[in-house]
Amino acid sequence: MPTSILAFKRAGWRLTSALMCCMVGIASLSAQTAQPNLPARVTMPDNAKITLLVQTYIAALSHANLTGNYTVLHAMASPAFQSLNSPTQLAQKFAAFRTQGIDIGPAILLPPILSGPPALEGAGLLHVSGHYETKPQRVVFDMVFQAVNNVWRLSGIAVSTVVPQAAEQPHLEIQIPKAAKPSGPAQR
Repeated sequence: MPTSILAFKRAGWRLTSALMCCMVGIASLSAQTAQPNLPARVTMPDNAKITLLVQTYIAALSHANLTGNYTVLHAMASPAFQSLNSPTQLAQKFAAFRTQGIDIGPAILLPPILSGPPALEGAGLLHVSGHYETKPQRVVFDMVFQAVNNVWRLSGIAVSTVVPQAAEQPHLEIQIPKAAKPSGPAQR
């Protein structure tokens, strides 16, 4: 089997297992009740704050994946997230990153590209999704933050790596006419 096909099959397998293993807490958010520590009115953070939130939690997840220790990621999360996900459960849910040697850390060297405007949702929730233009695979994220004591804390996270679609990859196509032949040195 050619190496390029084998590499593509491995990437597909990695993508599938990463997607299956890395959805944490987002589905359960709609069933949660509001925390008593929520402010009366939550305002949309500015772009710099949203970028900082995404970068902070991608870095925390990267460190957890590299060390196998998810206690800091767990401690940084909202009380609702903590009650649904122990550090041991987080380690199990993100095991695909460790077993496949996927390092998402370099993503934080790039700016996150949001797939749409961040959205404030009920009960003081902020929903942010997007990706990083990392190579050879993109790091894709979907995060929900909850305002707890006027601090945005992680309340749901899904992270995966995907191969960009062939149609999205830019390519340069150069056609050289058959009659064209190189000429002598350029004259000015």
